[in-house]
Amino acid sequence: MTGDQATRAELETSDDDFLSGQIKCLQPRNGFRAGVDTVMLAAACPASEGERVIELGCGPGVAALCLAKRTGALVLGVEIEDEPLDLARRNAERNELSNAVTFIKADVTAKGSVLEGLGLVPESCDHAIGNPPFLTEGEATTPPGDVRARALAGPADLLAAWVKCATRMVKPGGTLTFVHRADKLADLLAALEGRAGGTKVYPLWPAPRSSGKAATRIIVQATKGSRAPLQILPGLELHGRGGLIADKAWDILRKGREINI
Repeated sequence: MTGDQATRAELETSDDDFLSGQIKCLQPRNGFRAGVDTVMLAAACPASEGERVIELGCGPGVAALCLAKRTGALVLGVEIEDEPLDLARRNAERNELSNAVTFIKADVTAKGSVLEGLGLVPESCDHAIGNPPFLTEGEATTPPGDVRARALAGPADLLAAWVKCATRMVKPGGTLTFVHRADKLADLLAALEGRAGGTKVYPLWPAPRSSGKAATRIIVQATKGSRAPLQILPGLELHGRGGLIADKAWDILRKGREINI
């Protein structure tokens, strides 16, 4: 058994359906797992058929595959961890999307010259998407060796590094779309300052707005080179009365509908 085969054998995975089974993905049982945030991120990217999209921190490739399936875009996923990267490549093959989705190993915080040497050419993409670590080191406690640690938290300047890389990769007029924690909005807006504008904040409400429950997740979309003012949009209610998934959210999560931001 080779080293790669041993790694696969040791990694416990689950086999999960997305978009009502249009996408089937292996995910680590104990690592970062794609869910509602991931599908919403893919749904919010305004890509069209044939356009190029880069996803930073793609994990097992769920957002990239959902996006390619919905739009026909060409997606490049970037991941630093070996195990999710291996799963992403296997998932592309399983879903017969290897011609549309490519995954490479890279550290998005690396110098531009290093990234370019890996094929990440500046201004080569029409859009960028990402689900950056939500917390800074010290805000989250994870067991030693936990593979989720880097997906959850990082250095204080990590978010700015993600935004810098995304901005570098997209063409002028291209969009940057992130899903993030609502209480970290100020940090994300600060990272976008001077790089992209026309920022739109799209809250994901866990219950009807009339319930008074605060949004815990937001989608933030900005345009490279834009000077348009910030907009706070009505957003999306994920659940209706009684806790059932709201109709519009159901259409996005199950039928692959887009989010118009």
